[in-house]
Amino acid sequence: MTKPLRRSPYKMNHTIIAIDIAKSSFHVVSMKHNKVRTDRAFTRQKLKEWLAKQPASLVVIEACGSAHYWARYAQSLGHQAKLIAPKHVKAFRQGHKTDQNDALAIATASLQPKVKSVAVKTVEQQGLQSIDRISQHLSDNQTAVSNMLRGLLAEFGIIIPKGISAFKERIPEILEDGENGLPDPLRHQIAAMFYSYLD
Repeated sequence: MTKPLRRSPYKMNHTIIAIDIAKSSFHVVSMKHNKVRTDRAFTRQKLKEWLAKQPASLVVIEACGSAHYWARYAQSLGHQAKLIAPKHVKAFRQGHKTDQNDALAIATASLQPKVKSVAVKTVEQQGLQSIDRISQHLSDNQTAVSNMLRGLLAEFGIIIPKGISAFKERIPEILEDGENGLPDPLRHQIAAMFYSYLD
């Protein structure tokens, strides 16, 4: 499929396209002059094709997983994109939590003057945020592993001083010490976790 041509600068035509996004199914409600014009589900590819055919509109999405991608995609087609925090969408949901009701709530929330939007991140901004999240996750994971191994070894009377450097220094010594009473299966498992921790 060829990439859709970018439209001329955005001109508001009072059409709101609210999208409840998911991994493979997307529910869309479009409204014009407060009347629902579209209320249907799309696959990922069909949604892309449908959006490319719509006149320049305000595309509104709940700020959740992949929302920034879809906002940027809508912008590339000449639409204006707006992300709304989930807490604001929830306040306007009527009935049970369904994809259709969520899309309607997103559309309704977008019409409220006091509901603030979330800035759409550029690819570069999202990349930097992703790097920060990965780094934090790795750091949290290392802390969890070191705390768990310290606790398990303490049950065998083996104490490791506080600090990452002490942990990294002591574990190899503990693994090599055949007289410290660690059962061999546990010794092998600790070794596997420790060297995985270092990767």
